[in-house]
Amino acid sequence: MIAGVVESVVAVTPTERVKTALIDDAKSNVRKYTSGTQALASMIREQGFRELYRGLASATLKQSATSAVRMGSYNVIREWTKERNLHQNSAVTLASGAIAGIVTVYATQPFDSIKTMAQSARGASTGEAFQRILSEKGIRGFWGGSTMRLGRLVFSGAIVFTVYEKVISVLAPSPKI
Repeated sequence: MIAGVVESVVAVTPTERVKTALIDDAKSNVRKYTSGTQALASMIREQGFRELYRGLASATLKQSATSAVRMGSYNVIREWTKERNLHQNSAVTLASGAIAGIVTVYATQPFDSIKTMAQSARGASTGEAFQRILSEKGIRGFWGGSTMRLGRLVFSGAIVFTVYEKVISVLAPSPKI
């Protein structure tokens, strides 16, 4: 979770804020931004550096939960495969990472939905975003956008954990018996 907090403060919140501004801009009749770089510069010039951190609390909640669930579920899945004596190869790692991605999306999507609402053009505090989603879309509204995020995190989990296991095997080879 601590890694998710650091990641949120350093990279995720500002980049997600710019992404959300570009999405909102694309929906408007009069386009304000021509690129991510131009949006970033314009936001800082017009509203100040703090604008990049709109939605920090909800972004940090989402990112820390995502990191914790992703790593935790991956470790549980890997232990499960070892208990069943599955050969620990790249295919098992790929599948374990992909399943961890699925678990992560459905466990943390409500935080992502709240973060997106908080960073939108309308803006909202974390509590207001929660209330707005609940009143406008109902409980199912918290899982809106799951499909797109699912595609990304399934592949990301498969790739990240496969590379991770390969790097670990190179850096700390198993002892020879």
